[in-house]
Amino acid sequence: MKENILIAGASGEVGQRLVKQLLLDTRVASIHLINRRPLDFSDPKVTQHQVDFNQLSALNLNQDFSLAYCCLGSTIKQAGSKSAFEQVDLHYVTEFAQLAQRHKTSKFAVISSIGANPHKGGFYLQTKGRMEVALQAMAWQQLWVFRPSLLIGQRKEFRLGEHIGALASKLISPLLVGPLKNYRPIEMDNVANAMASILSLNHTGIRLIENTQILSLVKH
Repeated sequence: MKENILIAGASGEVGQRLVKQLLLDTRVASIHLINRRPLDFSDPKVTQHQVDFNQLSALNLNQDFSLAYCCLGSTIKQAGSKSAFEQVDLHYVTEFAQLAQRHKTSKFAVISSIGANPHKGGFYLQTKGRMEVALQAMAWQQLWVFRPSLLIGQRKEFRLGEHIGALASKLISPLLVGPLKNYRPIEMDNVANAMASILSLNHTGIRLIENTQILSLVKH
């Protein structure tokens, strides 16, 4: 069966890579992107919807979808405040999930974070944990929660702090063994590849995909 796919966050680094991966899959009939602003991207299978994310509850796309991907994500520094970060990484994510369900979507995949927990860690990890709990409370045939560690790889926008962090992480990565192996940095291409691979998987229920498990889903 051909897949009609809905994606939020396609302007992000993983989101862009995910779209490219999905376009290589012959099972994909169409991809609809929910964007704040149009992307400089064109393909016959892709339809872009420029929307105000504060108005997601009123949006009607006049089409049903089999699978939705949420690649929305920020940091407290990028968002500018804890409340702005929470708006994107919790409220926009859950409102997008509700939008997907209104369009008959039964399968949902989201990028979270290693260590996400609603009760432990700092504000960032607690917010990610609350997001996971909210999604798990919704009725999905399939729910995939990807929990990557530090994302590395070439970015369109150069960020000195992240660049230095990525270099340092690569140096210490071989030292992370045993339980610490799950904290090794992961290439964004691998995360996108793993997310695209779920098209061929038919499990039901909730799957939490930890950092090391993401690599096991990568198609070679």
